[in-house]
Amino acid sequence: MIPSSFKTNSINNVVFLDVETTGLSVSKGAKICELAMLKIVDGKETVFNKLINPLVSIPYECCQIHGITDEMVSDCPPFCEVAEEVANFIDGYILVGHNAKFDLHFISNEIKCSGVISPEMYFLDTLKIARQYFSFKSNKLGDIAEVLGIDVKEHHRAMADVFTTKAISEYLFGSLNKKGVDSLELSYFEQALLSKNI
Repeated sequence: MIPSSFKTNSINNVVFLDVETTGLSVSKGAKICELAMLKIVDGKETVFNKLINPLVSIPYECCQIHGITDEMVSDCPPFCEVAEEVANFIDGYILVGHNAKFDLHFISNEIKCSGVISPEMYFLDTLKIARQYFSFKSNKLGDIAEVLGIDVKEHHRAMADVFTTKAISEYLFGSLNKKGVDSLELSYFEQALLSKNI
């Protein structure tokens, strides 16, 4: 059972995640073309990192951002073939992402379309935490990383962004704990309540 809050003194029982997509709007048919997740349980890390065949063409402007092409995903599995594995990977864990609702909206939609029962999703959004408790000039993932001196290996690829989010989270949670903020309330993801234009 997922607790109602997250203790800032240690990163445990969490899954950091990030997606790359064929567009910004699920309602307009955008699909996942890469999914990366990092699970941490009692110090042990488990990685899930896959290119996904979105079964639609990846627009040029999206390729320019993340570098993923139709050729790269042509022999990769569609999401429906990994949906159950993804659902099992995140089930029962606190999910952490930067602008997490974007990622969870895509993941939840893909799981649902695959006919797999979606697990309950409780999450922390590092973007929201940065805005609420800190005063970065820019709250973009890469900009925060630069300010904190975090070495970003690759921009806008899912696994690289996952490791960047983890490093930023370690700073955010550690700083909050030192300031006496020993827990953060979790948000519950409800796809039905999201704006239809996402």
